[in-house]
Amino acid sequence: MAEQKRSKAVHRGMVCLDLDGTLLNRSGDITDRNRESLQLSLEQGLAVYFVTGRPYCFARSLADSVDKRIGVIACAGACYEEGGRLVTKELSGETIRSFTDALALSGAHAFFKGLTRFYTHDAYDDRFLYDHHNSWFSAGLQVQSFTELSWQDLKEQACHIHKILVYGMEREGLMALAAHTQRIPHAQVSWYRDISFDVTAEGTDKGSAVEQVRRGLGLTKEQVLAIGDAWNDLPMFRSAGRAIAMGNAAREVKEICHEVTGTNEEDGVAQVLEQQGRYFAAEITGVL
Repeated sequence: MAEQKRSKAVHRGMVCLDLDGTLLNRSGDITDRNRESLQLSLEQGLAVYFVTGRPYCFARSLADSVDKRIGVIACAGACYEEGGRLVTKELSGETIRSFTDALALSGAHAFFKGLTRFYTHDAYDDRFLYDHHNSWFSAGLQVQSFTELSWQDLKEQACHIHKILVYGMEREGLMALAAHTQRIPHAQVSWYRDISFDVTAEGTDKGSAVEQVRRGLGLTKEQVLAIGDAWNDLPMFRSAGRAIAMGNAAREVKEICHEVTGTNEEDGVAQVLEQQGRYFAAEITGVL
């Protein structure tokens, strides 16, 4: 576990927001209305966190572009800001080597992501790698990708890895790889959608990171509001007192949430945040 210093403040509640399919629209942008709703929440004394499978370099830079007071939980919970520091949880070298051996036989694709260094057997793919974003990344978060590595080079070079993103269009083979990975010691699998899953260190997901952060803030579960759309948001919802699904969310997500808001094309996040003062007031007075 590694730590880097950030600031700490006192808050009366916590808002947890997924990015893709939630805060970001189809073009990958935060609309003006959503930006204003984030500012509103911050001014009301709430801790706002981006909770995403995206790497820290992207999530922190995006947060900085809106308001530096926004916190970040990235890499599906393997990197999070808590108590004034950045906490990172890495996959062990043995876990990485065991997974790479299985990956080589599977036909699936994978991208091994550290803090600022990424590794893959594949060619550069701008859907999953971030060198092309370096021009707007915050200071110290520029990244470098090492691509088209041999399987042996991948096992030797990939280190300090927080998350492995895996995808494949052949569903049966991908499920077999996920099942095998789940049996690798100290590895955890979290499905994002039916053609993609993440590999993180055992016990690491969005929910575990939200738990750590909200305890550090001195908040109860009931003081946490979470909004998301995908399967990997389910642990986050279980760690929140109020779970809200986007209108474009997967059916399984909608079924476990307390309510459904608009889609990410309809500023569904802003629809919630513009009214969330009522939720926190109810929580404080015990009339939820």
